[in-house]
Amino acid sequence: MLKGFRVRFMMMPPNQDAHLHAPSDKSKLLLRREQDENMSSDELRLLRKERETRRTGLLDAIHAIARRSPEVFEAEAEDLIRRSVWQQSGADPNFSTRLERWLKSEYRFESFASILPHDARLEPRNIEPPSVEHLSERHQQIYNALVEKFDGTKDQPRNHHRWDAATRDQFIILGMIALGGKAGERQGRLVYHLGLEAPGGDHLRGSNTVRAAKIALTRHVRSKIPGFQDLFAKATGNGDRRQHRFLDVEVASTVAQYVRSHAASMLLPEPSIAAGLS
Repeated sequence: MLKGFRVRFMMMPPNQDAHLHAPSDKSKLLLRREQDENMSSDELRLLRKERETRRTGLLDAIHAIARRSPEVFEAEAEDLIRRSVWQQSGADPNFSTRLERWLKSEYRFESFASILPHDARLEPRNIEPPSVEHLSERHQQIYNALVEKFDGTKDQPRNHHRWDAATRDQFIILGMIALGGKAGERQGRLVYHLGLEAPGGDHLRGSNTVRAAKIALTRHVRSKIPGFQDLFAKATGNGDRRQHRFLDVEVASTVAQYVRSHAASMLLPEPSIAAGLS
């Protein structure tokens, strides 16, 4: 019972409604800056001291969770690190590669601080959702159906912190294929970033997950658009080199912008080099 509580504590906000209506990271940062600018030097000094005390308390809380529930902490810590770096420095393929190496093995030999870029900017990412006015009516319908899939409706909104595993996998698969552009994405890379890579190269579970996610996404769009057929083109190739693509490149481009602007974008890796060449 206690272990289940810890998992819920780490992975979900204590109150869904409070989290849904909480200001974004960017809004909170801008509000904090405005408050700081209106303060006297003495007030600002006291406020900074209070913030430092709070950060120390939060760090102590993380240490306590790591000690008391190491399995939960280890499972969530990598996402926390990726999310923090992504919010701070934005897209940096070179550093993303270095970070993944550090998370996989180099943590044994180097401190995290030693791999941070010297010119890392502590600014949040700010990517606007796509503009859909120029799209055809059918493309707008596809886009709206996918947005509803992950964000819900006005009356029944969804929050990415409360997604189940299947929805989380679908977002990663949809996003990676969309970010791949015309080239799409290799199955081996999808499986790896889903965390389903198996020892010995047996990726049956991973390939089944990719297939199931694509079917679920297509069925969802079909349920919203009468006569709709396919979201994805027929996959080509075999094994890890099997290539997954959108049927329509314009839809892929719109979806790519959507996932990059989404609060759950920290779940997505940088697009492959092949995507940049397509």
